Amino acid sequence: MKKDFKTLRILVVDDEPLILMSLSRFLKKIALVKVASTAEEALEAIEEQHYDLCFLDVNLPGMTGLDAMKIINELSPNTKVAIMTGNLLNKSMKKQVDDYAYSFIEKPFVLSDIEGVVERATATLNQ
Repeated sequence: MKKDFKTLRILVVDDEPLILMSLSRFLKKIALVKVASTAEEALEAIEEQHYDLCFLDVNLPGMTGLDAMKIINELSPNTKVAIMTGNLLNKSMKKQVDDYAYSFIEKPFVLSDIEGVVERATATLNQ
């Protein structure tokens, strides 16, 4: 990524350690990053600190990412939520993503997909 957005705050939520590690390492080059492995941890983080962008896995232990996405939108309406999943979404799930998510990322993804979401989100933040 070209630009340096050190004031950009990103929350990465996934129960797969490899995804948490690779995404956080990639994103720490341009932002302040926090990771969480459950939706509940993510909600605690959102209550403690504002995040500009949240990469949120759908399939998490306990509360699903889709349920957490709705709560994040209520707690922090300015946080842009990018939903990530490797599973097919049914019609109801697609509607939830359309209604509440800023972006949708299909797993497996390449880091340029993540970079594109960050750049689009950052452009809207800087307006």
